[in-house]
Amino acid sequence: MNPAERIPLFDEWGHLIWTDRNEFRHHVIPQNMEADWDHAESLYAFVVQLYKDGFMEEAGRGADRLLELTDRSEEALLLKSLILMRQERDEEAKSLLQECMEQYPERGVAHTYLARIYLADSEREKGILTLREGLNREPNQESALRVLIQWQNDRDQLKAWLREWSQLEGAWWPPLELGKLLADEGHISEAMERFEQVIDFVKTYRNDEGQPAWEEEVAAMTISACLRKHGHHDELIQFCNRHWSPTYFTPFHGLDYAQSLIETGQRDRAVEVLNQMLQYVDEPYHNMVQLKVTQTEHPEARP
Repeated sequence: MNPAERIPLFDEWGHLIWTDRNEFRHHVIPQNMEADWDHAESLYAFVVQLYKDGFMEEAGRGADRLLELTDRSEEALLLKSLILMRQERDEEAKSLLQECMEQYPERGVAHTYLARIYLADSEREKGILTLREGLNREPNQESALRVLIQWQNDRDQLKAWLREWSQLEGAWWPPLELGKLLADEGHISEAMERFEQVIDFVKTYRNDEGQPAWEEEVAAMTISACLRKHGHHDELIQFCNRHWSPTYFTPFHGLDYAQSLIETGQRDRAVEVLNQMLQYVDEPYHNMVQLKVTQTEHPEARP
């Protein structure tokens, strides 16, 4: 079976199996669609998977049903718009996105999707304006911020916008991106101020047991990667001494911390950090961290 024509599935015991795309289209999709037809939540998940796997016609039918089941909810309108965009039916997608913006005026994702259409059509100014309108409503849209950074050539104007969004209630991704830009320009003191602002805020998302939330893990690993990229080992270590937690499920922030400790001659502390991580890191990353422990304890054994 050609790998490009295979679809991964799981049997009733959770074992991975593969099926041909034609088999999936003619047998699996109709059965699942029928089973989920009156259940919005499960149908939504199935349609998203169809979209990811490239079954646009079938995904479109499922999205139409979701529009009926949910009384044209924001999620259904956005999903149907994405499918239309993938099918290059941009005018239909624009119509749905306009409907979404009118029905949910406080939300910003529809603006981001609409901006992508404008930018793909080389309507740069209209695209940037639409991105800004969406970020004014929902400033923590990672994809919108990344697209804006890519398309906005005036760095001073971009930083001004990021500073504005950083003042909005609940905003943490704009100051994160602002800190990265400042670090790129060599303004490390101001960048660290923005990074401290971010991490102090996302810590408020911790659960009752003190476990970090997804937002904190993302922010922490983004900050440490930025500092390592620019060789700011002292700043990274100071930041981690204040904020690092061994209870992160992902190892990347802790690995950056350990590597900077190694590169500044603090190998014993690096081993201590790595061993603390082993108690909490998610299973798929366990071997990665264990290997780093071994390499750190026995650097002479490295090839």
